[in-house]
Amino acid sequence: MDKANSKTLTFPENREEGVNFQFKLLSAIGIIIIVSGHCYSEALPLLYNWFPAYTFNISLFVFISGYFYKPKHEDNALRYIFKRFTRLVVPAYLWNLFYGLLVYIFQQSDYTCFGEVTPYNLLIMPFFDGEALKINLGSWFVYPLFFVCALNVLLRKLLKLIKADNDYFLTALYLFFGMISVWLSINHQEINTGAMKLLLRVMFMLPLYQFGRLYRSRLERRDNLNSAAYFAVIFAVQLVIIFFFTNLDYTPSSMKNFNNGFVLPFVMSVTGIAFWLRVTRILAPAVRDRRPVMLIADNTYNIMIHHMFGFFCVKSVFFLLSDMFGRFGDFNIGMYFGEFWFYYFPKNLTQFAVVYWIGAIAVSILMGKAASAACKAIKSRIVKKAVSE
Repeated sequence: MDKANSKTLTFPENREEGVNFQFKLLSAIGIIIIVSGHCYSEALPLLYNWFPAYTFNISLFVFISGYFYKPKHEDNALRYIFKRFTRLVVPAYLWNLFYGLLVYIFQQSDYTCFGEVTPYNLLIMPFFDGEALKINLGSWFVYPLFFVCALNVLLRKLLKLIKADNDYFLTALYLFFGMISVWLSINHQEINTGAMKLLLRVMFMLPLYQFGRLYRSRLERRDNLNSAAYFAVIFAVQLVIIFFFTNLDYTPSSMKNFNNGFVLPFVMSVTGIAFWLRVTRILAPAVRDRRPVMLIADNTYNIMIHHMFGFFCVKSVFFLLSDMFGRFGDFNIGMYFGEFWFYYFPKNLTQFAVVYWIGAIAVSILMGKAASAACKAIKSRIVKKAVSE
């Protein structure tokens, strides 16, 4: 373990040595914030009145990805890019084909709440939009993240040749790119389509990715301020932001709703990340052996891809209980078939959003495990056939 990571928490001996449990917990909390943001987050408030979810939720995941970047990847950049492509893009792309088929099957019935199944939406849309089919719209995040990983390693390799691969310089450079992307999104929304939307997303994510790398390489070892003072500074900054600005939420998936200029989104990203970074450091010793936390943290990719389908599964359970067993008589069947963002809360109790979250996470994990089991079975059969021949 390198010096920058020497003080991070790890699992006890019966776990894999060297696992950074603080960041496992950070990943688990991050994906819960993502999931709750798509289905009434206020059912379980996580200080959203101080740190609105849509001011840092995507930033947090990009930060985590950047934290785990290693300079050794630059030794064989093409190999690293290929691994990132097979790990990030290929599964998401195949799942898009799967969900396209699923949507087509649903549309043969009375469902009209999903996007259109077209060759474009199946084959090209995932790279430039990612949200057209709705049922797997969380997968939009995967494609720009891959290009951020690829662009970062190539730029670092190039800058290393001229002795300019300093993390502070890269942070400033990437932050310039990020602010340009937000400025363009504010002032030239007409260009925010197709390949340009992908480029804007990548530019926006670059500094957030570099924040993670900078924290690990330069700042983590110095992150020893007393927690009382640490939180005081963060809440003071956030209070100033809340006092002087309104409509803080923005939408990085569509690169819209940047209502407060091109600097504030990155300031709010830093404060939100910094808050949860210290919270997870404090909480990690208390939950280090909690398997549910580990299960969620190890399946953030699957949850990002499948949680909207998980929501649909929960809604479908309510529909079946209403239609077949006469339960939940106030269930709106027309909205269920016709409105994708419809959520049914029995007796209008929004606390039932927690049921949706648990169901979405459970379905996502099961989908991922089923796919892994199928891949292993196929590989095993191919190997056996090759050996027998």
